[in-house]
Amino acid sequence: MPSSSSAGTAPYSTTITALLVDDEPRANERMQQLLAAHPEIVVSGIAGNVAEARAFLETHAPDVVFLDVEMPGGSGLGLLNDVPASTQVVFVTAREKYAVQAFAVAALDYLVKPVDPERLADTVARIHQKQTASAGGQSTGDRGPGTDDLDADEAVAVAVLGLGDVLSVPLAGKTTSLAVTVGDICWIESLRNYTRVALKPPAGLLFFRRRLSHWDKVLPTSAFARVGRSYLVQVAAIEQIEWSSRTETTVTFGEGVEPLALGRLPAIRLREILGGHA
Repeated sequence: MPSSSSAGTAPYSTTITALLVDDEPRANERMQQLLAAHPEIVVSGIAGNVAEARAFLETHAPDVVFLDVEMPGGSGLGLLNDVPASTQVVFVTAREKYAVQAFAVAALDYLVKPVDPERLADTVARIHQKQTASAGGQSTGDRGPGTDDLDADEAVAVAVLGLGDVLSVPLAGKTTSLAVTVGDICWIESLRNYTRVALKPPAGLLFFRRRLSHWDKVLPTSAFARVGRSYLVQVAAIEQIEWSSRTETTVTFGEGVEPLALGRLPAIRLREILGGHA
């Protein structure tokens, strides 16, 4: 007897694999129970933190990740760079304030705890739509809609930028761009097709529709250093570094600038750049 994904919803034949990431075991259990109403979705993995999820993604490429944001040991946003390009992301969190950030980094959907079954059914339908589009040959790769590219001529033209020069960078989720003074950029974090950029006041923390590789091409190498695969840092703007533990380092850039939290490997690279010992 065929099974349907939910009441009033046509059955689907395609199997969809899912990874659940939440530091609360009960939340993962609850999501499993809710997804049981959609038998075409198979939970292929469960992770209690970002590190476990990252380890899972090293050997698996699920079709979708249901991802919490606030978790001990690392934000769910920090996992995005490890999610395969073909994998969709659905944020599941108790805080609505992350909705703008979620859609800015091209998440498929955003669910607020406690998750409503009917709202989840809508999300599942969207997952199926993406799967169908992908099977039909439409690209669902690592380039989000509107993601800007730099051609070779533009890259060469801006490679000689100084700290006083200004860039026009498209804002994530908007059709407008923002003029950014190079010297106001303190650090940049990669979030798949987008980047989170910490600027000196009053701009603050913003999301841009530009990949880290693009920033890497246009920013002056004399001022900005690549710290691991996910971060660019203006070294001279660093005010203080707190080596909290082997796995956690906090870098501050002065009043009004969002601190940067680094894991072990990026912190080691920063030590090397600053002339320390790895």
